[in-house]
Amino acid sequence: MDHATFLAAIRQLCAAADIAARAGPQNLQFDAFQLLACFRRYDNAGLSRAAASTSHDELFQRTAEAALTMAGRNEFPASLALLEQARSLLHAT
Repeated sequence: MDHATFLAAIRQLCAAADIAARAGPQNLQFDAFQLLACFRRYDNAGLSRAAASTSHDELFQRTAEAALTMAGRNEFPASLALLEQARSLLHAT
């Protein structure tokens, strides 16, 4: 995955986590804030693509899209599950 695609996916994940943290049920907000903090670390303008990678690029990208879609539909438990999946696909190198 090229750097621009990676950043686009990270920004979708940030947006999904932000929606869940602000509008989601109280019992899920803390988890959403934690996930938002995790993804924001990767959305640093100075972060090079070499500093992060995924175990499965296509799945990571599709998971980001689905997480944002679910958050937009107020399907917060599903969105958080997808955010967790995306986090599990990330690993620093």
